[in-house]
Amino acid sequence: MDSQQAVEHTTEVENNLNSLISRMKDAETGQRGFLLTGDESFLEPYNGAKAEVNVFFNHVQLLTVDNQYQQKDFPLLEKFIERKFDLIDQSINDKKRGIPPTVPALRVGKKTMDSVRSVVAAMISRENQLLISRNATMNEFAAFTPIMIGIASLLSMGITILFYFRVSKDARIAINLQKELKDKGEKTARQIEVIDEIAKKIAGGDYSALIEKTDLQ
Repeated sequence: MDSQQAVEHTTEVENNLNSLISRMKDAETGQRGFLLTGDESFLEPYNGAKAEVNVFFNHVQLLTVDNQYQQKDFPLLEKFIERKFDLIDQSINDKKRGIPPTVPALRVGKKTMDSVRSVVAAMISRENQLLISRNATMNEFAAFTPIMIGIASLLSMGITILFYFRVSKDARIAINLQKELKDKGEKTARQIEVIDEIAKKIAGGDYSALIEKTDLQ
């Protein structure tokens, strides 16, 4: 993924984790209101919170499926989330039966919620570190790319020059060969003329006619 996609991915992971925490806080708010008043209308923020938290949980798990370090935290996070909602359910059910909440039970609930926050904070931090690492790698690649392009350009230029000289050399050889063939053709034509002329003289009775060496050059 490119730099922009990496930023968007990290932002989506962080937003879903923060939304998970936010819905759990809503559940706590509804729990406290109900425990203080006994009015079930206060449970409205709690109703459906667990299902929504599970949606955020599953989405983040899918987003980080390629990150083994993030994946290792999900069983622990799931354990704390389940524990927290069990404690909330128990306190609400006790209140409905007329059993008031105890300080130790509330402290256990707070400690469990703190554990959820701690795991989520670690996951967000790890995701941001991964983003920094990805950007650093992409920056290194971006810095190295012009060098590779320059090297490739020089190689291409060198190959072009090499082929130019090779083609030029072949062209010169071809021109010289063509000239040699033309010269030989002209020489052969002159020799045939000389021989033909001598032959005519001999045929006419002039036996003194001779072929000079220079006539054949």
